Amino acid sequence: MKKFLLLFVMSAAMLIAHAESGEWTFGGQVVYGTKAETAGIGLHLKNSLTDAFRASLSSNYYFKHEGVSAFDVNLEANYLFDLGEKVRIYPLAGVVLGIWHADGVDVSVGGYDFSSDSQTDSKFGCNLGGGIDYLIGDHWCLNGEVKYQIISHASQVVFGVGVGYRF
Repeated sequence: MKKFLLLFVMSAAMLIAHAESGEWTFGGQVVYGTKAETAGIGLHLKNSLTDAFRASLSSNYYFKHEGVSAFDVNLEANYLFDLGEKVRIYPLAGVVLGIWHADGVDVSVGGYDFSSDSQTDSKFGCNLGGGIDYLIGDHWCLNGEVKYQIISHASQVVFGVGVGYRF
């Protein structure tokens, strides 16, 4: 958990330090991971570096399922296409760090065999997918996203729906 928080804070600091201007969006999301086989909640921070290019940092926590909880931290690039005044679609590509934690169970997840002791393991991978933003007023947006996380022995599709505040 400490590695997860440290990585998220460091990534956010790097994104903020390199972003000189542009629109920022901060929001929350509800997700479902097909390998995690459970829903989760997450946060995202996005910065439009140009009118068409955006960097995105997100983190999700998947609720415990069969004794295993999961986290992911994602750093992605989005290329925005405007479909009218209120709708933007985008492909995405990026990297992911998947983290699994098991408490007192015997189970195999993500290529790891968790024993009856408490254990945490992690793997890096990549994300490919796309999403849509629906702008509500000057500051709010709804977001939907689907991505495929390619992680050795733990690949999954992640569906997400969220809301963001633009500033």
